[in-house]
Amino acid sequence: MDALHAALLRIQADPGHPTSVTLQGLIESLDSGVQFDLARLYALNYGDFGLAMELLKHWRLDAYRYERGWASQAARGAVPAASSA
Repeated sequence: MDALHAALLRIQADPGHPTSVTLQGLIESLDSGVQFDLARLYALNYGDFGLAMELLKHWRLDAYRYERGWASQAARGAVPAASSA
């Protein structure tokens, strides 16, 4: 499972958790181009910070795989995490 799907599963498991909110904000920023305060990542525990770094790395390599806007919708729970374009 890649980092995006792992992050989406984490978000969907507990959308209100501070880690989920941070990961959702990161995904929405990557997907839409809006600004994201990177200092928010430092509030994450080590494992979740690692997930965020993997997400950034994989996004850079694989963003073309997904339809623009899909990841933001999935992070908000609007579409199933397994969908991709």
